[in-house]
Amino acid sequence: MDTVKTGLVKTNIVKTMMAMITTSLLSLPAVASDAYGDPFKGGGFVKNDWQVACDNTLTCRAAGYSDESAERRASILMTLKAGEEVPSTEVLLSHWDRYSSDGGTATPADAFKQPIELWLNDKFYGNVAPVSDDSEVSELTQSQTVQLVNHANTNSKIVFKLGEHQWQVSDKGLSAVLLKIDDVQGRVGTPLALVSKNHASKQTPKSAKPRPIIRKAPAYSDEEHKQLSPSRLTYFQENIDQWVGIDAEELIGSEEVMGECELVNPKTKTHQMMSEYGSVFDWAFIPVDAEHTLASHLCWRGAYNEASGYWLIDHQHPHQPQLITTAATDYSQGRIFASHKSRGLGDCWSMAAWVWNGETFVKELEQTSGLCRLIDLGGAWVIPTYTSEVIEADKR
Repeated sequence: MDTVKTGLVKTNIVKTMMAMITTSLLSLPAVASDAYGDPFKGGGFVKNDWQVACDNTLTCRAAGYSDESAERRASILMTLKAGEEVPSTEVLLSHWDRYSSDGGTATPADAFKQPIELWLNDKFYGNVAPVSDDSEVSELTQSQTVQLVNHANTNSKIVFKLGEHQWQVSDKGLSAVLLKIDDVQGRVGTPLALVSKNHASKQTPKSAKPRPIIRKAPAYSDEEHKQLSPSRLTYFQENIDQWVGIDAEELIGSEEVMGECELVNPKTKTHQMMSEYGSVFDWAFIPVDAEHTLASHLCWRGAYNEASGYWLIDHQHPHQPQLITTAATDYSQGRIFASHKSRGLGDCWSMAAWVWNGETFVKELEQTSGLCRLIDLGGAWVIPTYTSEVIEADKR
């Protein structure tokens, strides 16, 4: 599982949702009331230059960024499991300077071999050590993290210095996202609280939840190049439109309903318009195992993203295909992937994955790479809202 996640770290769409909290905001300090987003979905709960996203195990990750006007940018990622006292904190300095065509502002690569210093309100709080010898990510000590958290409720200047260069991370929104973590993990008014220890509304701290376990079933490998028999392929091709209901409102859209897979129906304006420019949209059929096939069709295409729908066909009941997703970008060896840029620069992504368990494809993960802040190509972090433990087929 870790190998799959690491290999796909830098992929995904950032979506901001309506606020959902476990305790009424009326009982909490006003600092969080004008923030927005659901900490368990997409890009999470965002306030100014900070965001927080929590996954299904109740682990929350708060990421802060430099102001968008900053010449050099950096990001902080604080990760806190339910019940833990102090977050683990990582730092990433922007590498975009290295690619600058302006020699006067480019940061020499060897500068990153020097110690990184942490400064809070112009006071030195020690060096920040790299996670490993070959890592460009550095890690704060527990005492440095505590100092950072202690500065959350006041205006703070958060600076990292490296040789003659410096990067500043904005404090705008820091208090709000830490308060959101307090709320989500039941820390408000308790000794475990990050920023709300003395609040009159006292919660009961929540415990961490286990990751769901998925037993991945055997599936055809890419190297096998499995194909349907000609007769079965013809049968599927002749009936798939009817089976999936290509006229369904949720697929083609209407004035009231946004289409999820407009290109599946040749009668839609989008399909006709793109066909005029020579685009051809056909069904593809991918055998999963001897008894199941995925039917896929391009659903939508944009300036720098596109996505396909995947329907699972049970050969015993082919007339009842199961829709897995209309946001997929790839399938390989028992996994369906969805990965999208959030903008053309490619500095922020989102992704999801579904894994084959022998009966259906179940959600394996959902994550983003953080906000679009030009921190690094491919995004700064891995910030999941859903995670699981997958037991691979050959390990059962």
